[in-house]
Amino acid sequence: MKSLLDKIKILKINIFFKNILYLFRYSVKDDVANKIYWVQQEFEYELRKIKKELIYHKMMDYYRNNPPVSFIQEIEYIKKEGQVSFFPYKRIKTLSKVASGFDSQNQMPYVIHGTNKKLYFPKNWSVERAQNTYLDYIQIENILGGEFLERSPHQYQSKNICVREGDLVIDIGSAEALFALDVVDIARKVIIIEADKIWKEPLMATFEPYKDKVKIINKRLSNRDSNYEIKLDTCLEDEVLDNIFVKMDIEGYETTLIEDNEWLLQKNINLSIVCCTYHKQNDAEILSYFFKKNGLYTEFSDGNILFYIDERIEPPFFRKGIIRANRTKE
Repeated sequence: MKSLLDKIKILKINIFFKNILYLFRYSVKDDVANKIYWVQQEFEYELRKIKKELIYHKMMDYYRNNPPVSFIQEIEYIKKEGQVSFFPYKRIKTLSKVASGFDSQNQMPYVIHGTNKKLYFPKNWSVERAQNTYLDYIQIENILGGEFLERSPHQYQSKNICVREGDLVIDIGSAEALFALDVVDIARKVIIIEADKIWKEPLMATFEPYKDKVKIINKRLSNRDSNYEIKLDTCLEDEVLDNIFVKMDIEGYETTLIEDNEWLLQKNINLSIVCCTYHKQNDAEILSYFFKKNGLYTEFSDGNILFYIDERIEPPFFRKGIIRANRTKE
């Protein structure tokens, strides 16, 4: 363990002196900034590798003294691989082919989803990066199902809880909005809420063929309205509030958003909600409490996620990936 901490110290020192060297060697401001940027990228990459190694040894030490009753499959996979993984399960199958390209008109790379739907990515991405990201979503994160891994802790829908014909779909924290694109044909309407400006143009391009039924909101959901924030009830003020499917992936803000909008859980409507629960240690328990308190049926996705980039991660390390909840109108 001490050797890993020493590695981190040495890495920080090396990066510091590299940056100082570039400041003296290059006189053009942009050139200096570019060199320092790539040095920082190198630092982040190496630091992630060391952190993965550190958490691997912490886990092995913990389970050596606390033999697992649960997580046996996950621990065995990690031992066999010799490193930690977000999704500690064996891959069962892969996609046979993915069509992709570069749209010269809007200067963005894209991937073909399904038979003919173009899913766009940011302008500064290469086609290869777009394709690899899409493959990760499908084959590793398995967000749309399809049984690509032995278990699928990040799969949003199940047979019991899924988008139905005529649903109002609300995709909160959409990023590229692969999920929304996958269900857009059967939805009554889709509302996409994504705060990161990098996704604004790709989202507009992806949903141009569906602009009559898709609304894109490039703001952060909050408990107030401003130039950069918007309340959920403001997003829904002109909508028919029945037959609603909410998908929520907002980097650990899920519990706060549910607490601030408990009014939606209390409405007598056909409502389904799927939320990520792996960003924080106790999110699964908190969200389960709120849904059950308001009379919703709940289930978790199968398997667990090892969210090792969380510096506050604690034993037993593994977390449930997705909680799904629904209620049928009485």
